[in-house]
Amino acid sequence: MLSEKIHDWSIRCPERVAHRHGNSALTYASLESGSNAAAVWLHELNLAEGITRQTPVVVYGHKENEMLVLFMACVKAGHPYIPVDSSVPAERLWQIIEASGARTVLSPQIVPKGDASPKVMIEEMISLDGQDSILKGYQLEVPSSSWQVQPDEVYYIIYTSGSTGVPKGVQITLGALESFLNWVNPAFQPEEMNEVFLNQAPFSFDLSVMDLYMSLSTGGTLWSVDKNQIANPKELFASLASSKISYWVSTPSFAEVCLMDPSFNDTLLPQVKGFLFCGEILTHDCASKLAQRFPRAKVENLYGPTEATVAVTNLTITQDILNGFNPLPVGRVKPDALVLICDTDHLTATIAAEKGILPQRPETLSEGEAGELVIAGPNVSVGYLNNPEQTAKAFFSWQEQGVTWNAYRTGDSGLFKEGFLFYQGRLDFQVKLHGYRIELGEIEENLRRLAMVENAVVLPIERRGKVEYLQAFITVSKPVEDEFTATLALKEDLRRHLPEYMIPRRFKFIEKMPMTPNGKADRRALLGGQ
Repeated sequence: MLSEKIHDWSIRCPERVAHRHGNSALTYASLESGSNAAAVWLHELNLAEGITRQTPVVVYGHKENEMLVLFMACVKAGHPYIPVDSSVPAERLWQIIEASGARTVLSPQIVPKGDASPKVMIEEMISLDGQDSILKGYQLEVPSSSWQVQPDEVYYIIYTSGSTGVPKGVQITLGALESFLNWVNPAFQPEEMNEVFLNQAPFSFDLSVMDLYMSLSTGGTLWSVDKNQIANPKELFASLASSKISYWVSTPSFAEVCLMDPSFNDTLLPQVKGFLFCGEILTHDCASKLAQRFPRAKVENLYGPTEATVAVTNLTITQDILNGFNPLPVGRVKPDALVLICDTDHLTATIAAEKGILPQRPETLSEGEAGELVIAGPNVSVGYLNNPEQTAKAFFSWQEQGVTWNAYRTGDSGLFKEGFLFYQGRLDFQVKLHGYRIELGEIEENLRRLAMVENAVVLPIERRGKVEYLQAFITVSKPVEDEFTATLALKEDLRRHLPEYMIPRRFKFIEKMPMTPNGKADRRALLGGQ
């Protein structure tokens, strides 16, 4: 299992750096001993409090070494971890804690307190070093192998934006994670104990699962760049220059920002073997520039939602692909999974009639016909934590030749052409912006809670085929005298509830919301007024 592989690296290469963040480094020996100590401590703590196995544990922080130690400690003690980045508002953190039923919060930082905090144990400022470390008395302890998360149990839970205004916890089992790794490691062929993987995404974003576990499963080094470095190009490029990165894992947007600097080329990153992109559309222009500036590196385009364990398709973007396709395909499906193109209405009716358990594989559309993308296989989530209603809407199953296929309705539109899968956008009001999946309904719900707002609609504004920013259209309870000041006030109010990436860039105040004949906000009319 995955934890056994990491244990092997602690024996074979104990001083190899498992994670580097700024000037701080974590070796495989320290990752192993630290996570063992923390697992025994956590196990005893939970026993004393009557907290049962598989009760999730929230791990709050950013890119600290202790984050990796705490992740591994949780699963060694039999608990799925929920990564929450410290950039999220305190209210959202506590919303996740309450929705998940977590009884414990672990953090290398100070944890912000909630207004109406549920009863949880908060262990903060956890450090591997220092005389006051809570792990000091457990340094030589080794957790029982019987405690750890098993393949059919939940390994991690990532919270994504929810259309009802409440985030949804996507549960991923160890078996699903290992299905992903058993595909990507042979596909991209990282050399054991020799690679450096870029970690750009926060650990609360499932793209980070790719770089984190590809690295740990192959004895690699995870090179984290934090939010401060990303905001400071000079500091970022200095870090990249010293990194010896061989596998670049990021959203395409992050690479596009780097490409604006002409020094972003193979002189800066001479060891890079591959660019692995997921989370949003990889544009033809971005892929072309990377191919020109990094002629020895492969550019890989992956597709998949959080509910399917990071990614389910991949394609190497060669010059032939660039010459033949624009927009680019997202590739071919991993061997142990299926991607089906289904008629949304027919699928909805079939699932309703069969109560989510179909007698056979659902009907699919012909090649070239666009429909809803459905993903099935061992990589699919077991559902949303403590949310049976949303789980029933999104997940279903069927049996085929004695095998049960668990499936997820992505809400994405796509088609197959010439053997490749093409992603064509969302079927609903969910968008991807800078790699983050965002339910526009969640932003609208939070806007409508504000005193001055009567109604709100949030729309994605696209440029060159991809979402560039979000714009909110607002009707207000009384006339706005200064729109600039009102916009600042709304943004400030939203920041108390939502992460920064969900805050609309622009706000437009309108007298009356245009409506469709069936009484819904006319989103097309709003965009037509731009």
